[in-house]
Amino acid sequence: MKDGVRVGDTLTVDRLGITLKVRGTTGRASYGHVAVAYLPVATWQRIRFAAPGTGPATARPPRQYSAVALRAGPGADLAAGDAALGTRTLTITGAYAAAPGYTGERVTMTSIQVFLYAIAPLVVGAFFAVWTVQRLPELALLRALGASRPRLLAHTLAQAALVVVAGTAAGAALAAGVGLLVGSEVPFSLPAAGLALTMATVVLVGLAGVAVTLRKVTTVDPMTLLGAGR
Repeated sequence: MKDGVRVGDTLTVDRLGITLKVRGTTGRASYGHVAVAYLPVATWQRIRFAAPGTGPATARPPRQYSAVALRAGPGADLAAGDAALGTRTLTITGAYAAAPGYTGERVTMTSIQVFLYAIAPLVVGAFFAVWTVQRLPELALLRALGASRPRLLAHTLAQAALVVVAGTAAGAALAAGVGLLVGSEVPFSLPAAGLALTMATVVLVGLAGVAVTLRKVTTVDPMTLLGAGR
C-alpha cells in the first residue's frame, strides 16, 4: 500500500506496547481529519484507557463507548430508552454535527459559498458596466439605424449569458481538474448534482449583476452619435 502497511503486518501502538495485526483494508477513512482504523471494541477500550508508558493494561478496561449505531424500527421509543440508560440518541445528521469541529467547518464552507454568490454579481456587473459605457457610441448608432430597445436588450443579455456561462464552465472544469490532481491526498468531493446546482446559481447571480447595466442600454440616445452630449 502507499502508506507502507500491508495485510499481515503487525503494528504497535506508540507508548502503550499494544500490538495490532492488520487483517484487511477498507480504503482511506478519517474522523476529524485523523486517519482511523477498525478495531474490536475490547481492543479500542484497552487503547483508550491505557496510560502511556505503562504497557498493556492487565486489568479489564471500563465498558465505555463513545457511540453506538442503532437501527430502530418504526415503533421504537428511543426517548424512553435514553431516559432509562442516561444516553442521548441522535440522527445521522445530528451525529455528524456532534463531531469535533464539524459545525465550525460547515459554517466556514457555507460562508465561502455565500461570499462567492455575493461577489459574482459584483464582478460581472462591474465588467459589463465598463463594457456598456465603452459601447455607447455603437449602441447609439444601432438606435439611429432603427434598432429597437428590446432588440438591444436581448442582444446584451445574450452576450452576457455567453460570457457568464463560459466563465462558469471554465471554472467548473478547473475545479474538477484540481480534484483529479490532488486525488486522495486531501478530502475532496465534487458530486455532479452539487456541481450543477452551484454552476446554475453562479450563472443566475451573474446575470443578476448584469441588470445594473441594462438601463444604459435601453436609454441610449441616438443623438449621441451627432455630438448632442458635447
